[in-house]
Amino acid sequence: MHRIEIIQNGKNRIIHAGNGENLSSVLMKNGFSAEHPCGGKGMCRKCTVIVDGEAQLSCQYIIRSDINVILPGEEEIVSFHGACETQQLTENVCFALDIGTTTLALALVSLDENRIIRVLTETNPQRIFGADVLSRIEYCRQNGAKLLHKTIIDKINRMTDEFNVTAEKLYVSGNTTMLHLFFGEDCASLGVSPYTPVFLSSRRVSADELSVKNVSEIISLPNISAFAGADIVAGLNYVGFPQTEKYNILIDLGTNAEIVLFSRKKILCTAAAAGPCFEGANISCGMSASDGAIYSYKNGNPGIIGNVSAKGICATGLIDIIAELVRCEIIDETGYMYCEKYEVSENIYITREDVRQYQLAKSAVYSALITLLKTGNLSFSDIEKVYIAGGFSEKLSIPDAIATGLLPLELQSKYVTLNNTSLLGTVRFACEQNDLSFADVAEFADLAENPVFTELFIENMKFSFYK
Repeated sequence: MHRIEIIQNGKNRIIHAGNGENLSSVLMKNGFSAEHPCGGKGMCRKCTVIVDGEAQLSCQYIIRSDINVILPGEEEIVSFHGACETQQLTENVCFALDIGTTTLALALVSLDENRIIRVLTETNPQRIFGADVLSRIEYCRQNGAKLLHKTIIDKINRMTDEFNVTAEKLYVSGNTTMLHLFFGEDCASLGVSPYTPVFLSSRRVSADELSVKNVSEIISLPNISAFAGADIVAGLNYVGFPQTEKYNILIDLGTNAEIVLFSRKKILCTAAAAGPCFEGANISCGMSASDGAIYSYKNGNPGIIGNVSAKGICATGLIDIIAELVRCEIIDETGYMYCEKYEVSENIYITREDVRQYQLAKSAVYSALITLLKTGNLSFSDIEKVYIAGGFSEKLSIPDAIATGLLPLELQSKYVTLNNTSLLGTVRFACEQNDLSFADVAEFADLAENPVFTELFIENMKFSFYK
């Protein structure tokens, strides 16, 4: 056995590891957070640590001797939930939880007043296993669900402890993969055709069964399919259905962008693999929306989260930067950037490959939306509203999203940003117990087998140059 001295945030801890063990695996087993947005493939370089004075990728480092390891400080991702908090505790309460791929949002809800008392948001600790759903599915395939399940339950218990109350029920939503891992189910089947989930329907279990503290019973919202989860059901529950014959669209932007086209009579949904681009995993200076992240970029001036120097670029900042470079024609229609890298702040830059990664993500989202419209035989004029939800919708510049071809120009007057509709829809269900049977009749469009999407995806890689 080798002695490993871990130093993080000025604190020291000694752990032990066997000869030949992977450093990342050892860190995870011992409860340390080492970011692996790429799923441990050694590509994103976000898991860099200092081993005996030298920078090393922890996911690639094999332990052969006693070592000293310095870990970066832990920073929480900033997520805007969009809820109005009363801060007034009442007698009859419950919890509502949204398990996002990137963040967790836990609300304490007054059932006496049908209002949110307080919301707590934290980083999803499963990020150490990969930034996106597919990375976690792959980890589950290789290692099982046990550690992924324990990691999320431990975090949720720490969150419920902070409220210092007990509740009868915890209502939970999230995408299908996140709910599988929450319930301790093996999600490996979600990663291979025919993408068969262990369950889709609502689950009702005792909290003791999952070792969740401070509640007695857990109730999950139903999923639609392997790639359209309870988060979308909750979102639809929150925004409601149009009262006219028109259709609305709900786009939940994230590592896996889920899109729903719906009317009073029909629900058609799909999921676009935007990948980890929006989490910064495959962007040179990319990072999540935490302190030091450039979240906006206007006329050469970066907006930075927190009162700190710029450390990297998060999703909304990347969109703004690329839009600016498109308008200035530093990036041409094909996505070619006329300089090898463009510096946006001291030692913070984007590269030609970063632009390419964004093109792949934005084309996936845009093309999925257009494919849904074509599948439903609808035009832009049939759409009444387009709701944009997700952790970074609060800071999303709609004009810049349009300028880069992430969203259609033709719908520019119809966009409404809503923050975390998954949490808010779960809260609504907890308070009203309204009917969610629409999840049973929703249709899922598989883009992987759709020639229309393939053709659109290639076409929409280009930048539109909308001003």
